[in-house]
Amino acid sequence: LQKALAWSDAVNNAVQALPQEMKAPFPGAKEALAAAHTFADVAVVSSANREAVEREWGKFDLLGYTDAVLTQDAGSKADCIARMLEQGFDPKKVLMIGDAPGDSKAAQKNGVYFYPILVNHEQESWREASSVAFEKLKTGAYDAYGEEKYRAFLQNLEQ
Repeated sequence: LQKALAWSDAVNNAVQALPQEMKAPFPGAKEALAAAHTFADVAVVSSANREAVEREWGKFDLLGYTDAVLTQDAGSKADCIARMLEQGFDPKKVLMIGDAPGDSKAAQKNGVYFYPILVNHEQESWREASSVAFEKLKTGAYDAYGEEKYRAFLQNLEQ
């Protein structure tokens, strides 16, 4: 437990030490959250600590586009998604947006969709979320598109 606590403290300190410009949301992220919030419940599922998420998301006026903030104190990302599904959310209408393999694994474990934010293509990824992914999700046409995006995610990780 001491090792886990030391790691968690180190991560929290590293995040706090980042320059302010590195903490800003990627272009298109705020607009995508706003678009999603017009038709869906939006939950932040993060492995960061609650205080850091609320501080950073609040600073950039993102919290107004969210309905729940689930952080490391709420459990793993997979556990958080599972609890949401227990509240009656339809897995075919849940989209986990993330940029790491753990995000896709949490989605897969729960049978929900995954949309990747591609490293070094973050702005394009967020814009495509708004212009394509959300519409596919709303119309029930996400399956093939999601598989294509997942392949692109894996290829991007190899670069």
